[in-house]
Amino acid sequence: MTNRLRNNLKLCEVSDASMILSGPVSARGQNAVHILVEEIERRTGIRLSVLESVPNDQLPLISIKMVNSSSSPAYGREGYQIRISQSNGRRLIEIEAADDRGILYGVGKLLRIMVLTRNKIEVPTDVDLAETPHFSLRGHQLGYRPKTNAYDAWTPEIYSQYIRELALFGTNSIELVPPITDDERTGPLMKYDPLFMMRHVSEVCDAMDLDVWIWYPNMGSPDNWYPATGNDEEFMKPEYLKRQLEEREEIFSSMKRIDHILVPGGDPGALNAQDLFDFMAMEAELLNKYHPNAKLWVSPQAFNPTDEWLDTFYTNVRKEPAWLAGVAFAPWEKHSLPELRRLIPEGMKIRNYPDITHTINSQYPVHNWDTAFAMTHSRECINPRPMAMKHIHNLLKDEGIVGSLTYSEGINDDVNKFVWSGQDWNPDTPVLETLREYARFLIHPDVEYGVANGLLALERNFEGPMITNRQISHTLNHWRKMESRVDEQVLQNYRFEMGLLRAYYDAYVQRRLIHEQELEQRAMDVLYRANETGIMPAMEQAEETLNRKYSQPVCTDYREKCLDLADRLFAHIGAQLTVSKHQGVSITRGAFVEAIDTPLNDMAYLLSAFQVIRSMEEELARKEALDAIIYRTDPGEGGFYTNFAADQSLLRVEIAHEWKEDPGYLNTALIRHNPGLLETAYSILNGSNSHTLLSRETCNRILPGLTSPPLAWISNLSSYYSAPIKVTYSNLDSRSSYTLQVMGLWGGRVDMLLNGKSTADNRITHRGLMETFEVTPDMIPDGKLEIVWVNEESGIGPYINELWLKKDNG
Repeated sequence: MTNRLRNNLKLCEVSDASMILSGPVSARGQNAVHILVEEIERRTGIRLSVLESVPNDQLPLISIKMVNSSSSPAYGREGYQIRISQSNGRRLIEIEAADDRGILYGVGKLLRIMVLTRNKIEVPTDVDLAETPHFSLRGHQLGYRPKTNAYDAWTPEIYSQYIRELALFGTNSIELVPPITDDERTGPLMKYDPLFMMRHVSEVCDAMDLDVWIWYPNMGSPDNWYPATGNDEEFMKPEYLKRQLEEREEIFSSMKRIDHILVPGGDPGALNAQDLFDFMAMEAELLNKYHPNAKLWVSPQAFNPTDEWLDTFYTNVRKEPAWLAGVAFAPWEKHSLPELRRLIPEGMKIRNYPDITHTINSQYPVHNWDTAFAMTHSRECINPRPMAMKHIHNLLKDEGIVGSLTYSEGINDDVNKFVWSGQDWNPDTPVLETLREYARFLIHPDVEYGVANGLLALERNFEGPMITNRQISHTLNHWRKMESRVDEQVLQNYRFEMGLLRAYYDAYVQRRLIHEQELEQRAMDVLYRANETGIMPAMEQAEETLNRKYSQPVCTDYREKCLDLADRLFAHIGAQLTVSKHQGVSITRGAFVEAIDTPLNDMAYLLSAFQVIRSMEEELARKEALDAIIYRTDPGEGGFYTNFAADQSLLRVEIAHEWKEDPGYLNTALIRHNPGLLETAYSILNGSNSHTLLSRETCNRILPGLTSPPLAWISNLSSYYSAPIKVTYSNLDSRSSYTLQVMGLWGGRVDMLLNGKSTADNRITHRGLMETFEVTPDMIPDGKLEIVWVNEESGIGPYINELWLKKDNG
């Protein structure tokens, strides 16, 4: 037995230890011991013996003891105590708990503080630690369905191991999804029947005494998956209702364990609120037939909830039916968590259901994310956001919740799951402590600090404009240094591979952004001189310049590294990072590496324009068309142009709350992104036109026949639900008239006010598509124009891409 210092921590080697159960331990407790033996052997090659009595030697001993809760231990429910000390010449490691889960979590904590390397087991020399979880609910959703970016490729063995690892970090609940959701029942990567996998996960969870949840939406016909709330009139008809209940009975009757069902009010689904509760009562009766103690939960989430729908929803909640355990605070809810608390009975439980998997168009989007990130990383990239996760978690921790069960669509949010579990266990836990344990136990002790700091660095990559973010190159250097020093075991670890891929990918995209922005500027310089050189030669030279993206690419070694890592991650954990090779559903559904070569300038817009202009016969017509393209954003003398893809444009926007106060943007305007428009827009490079009708029509307003929009349309100023948007222009000439032109989209009951004056026009369905509005001197007597969009009814919007305020110089 030897001692050494490691990172200022004194360690003691216990490679020759054995294990003993000190008194009766239940079957689940013994399963936890089995996990301890297996996980140590997995990392060290050493299999510890489990003895029936204390040996007579002085070799290290791990003692696991279940005590009676009435003995008032120093910990509470699901808690444990770990002591490591020198006793009678022997290194003694003790785990004590009063319930099965306590034994499991004590085993997990011991594994996380151990230093486990090939042929060696080390522990801190002196530990006396007693812990009890802060929240009673600590879970994650792991749905086996095609839409996810990894889970559908998993085997039962991978599921079992992943759930075990989550449990060892304090998770006590796993949520499944049924075979029929807003998705296909099966997919090309799914090797097992979805119901079989549900049964398997249920059994795995039961063996560790983890609660089993099912997220169970009320799926009508596909036309009613994402409609206006409350218009599904088919669902409650007898024949359809019979099919829905039969489907549920097949699942409920075949699963070993179900503790809770969460029924979303929408997203997907479209029942009116009364039908929702009437059906849940039927569902609860059926559920309790097979799982007598199981309860239902409900969430008021819906994309466009009317006031009537919400009133009916909360009226039913306040009736407190016996089958209803509580309400979930979920994505796409109109009310904040404190508001939700006030709307429901005082004693009713609230489950937090945070979206930790998405970066845009989500409950907690990345704050002011650069458009280049949105275009290349999309909605489900590998997204470690440890500091943001801790902040969001702790902002809500004192609002009367019982804990959290997170929304996840795959392996991309792996770090976020472990950080969230750590905060659910103890909100005071430093993020760095969780990341060190994550790296030490799940990757390798030698990269404990390197990976922990590398993950924090990846989060900082997202901050500010990509083109000027020096952190990105520092982050890559950090990961490359680790890559050059670690052995093959670490290089083949999928968690290390995910961090390494993101580091290379961010750096590659940044280098492309710099290169392609410069190419665009050079092309524009040529086009500005077209009157001298001729329109056709100028376009030919500009096109050749833009195509240097392909003929003179930058950092091709970074690109190849990213593609190689994508292949390795598909092989190691089923991560579907591309559509074309790894069968991901889409770029926005985790296959973000498919966007690795997406142009980061207005190349597609310009090439589309060139194609139109070349078809013109008259040079004057060509000149006028080219001027419309290259001077598109020019507001004229004394005018203003605002593009909400540009960071500085927020200077005109009233920010009601800082991100730290309102990370869910329930009461604050935000920058949103639509890379889905980009996917279709850039398909013209492959000879395909697949724009929506609105996009095509609006492109025609720039230049008839134009098929690709400018990049400015990818990002927009928007709001969730009823948060107003205000943009202010000051120092205007109060004696002059102006024309306000808006590129955006709104409709329904959204109104735009110009210094308080409504611009509503019920004759126009879609507003803002290059629409113009007159601003007269009497409207701006003080030289100030406030443009405000207000949403009179629940719903999302508007979307504002660009504003021109053109002065009438006549």
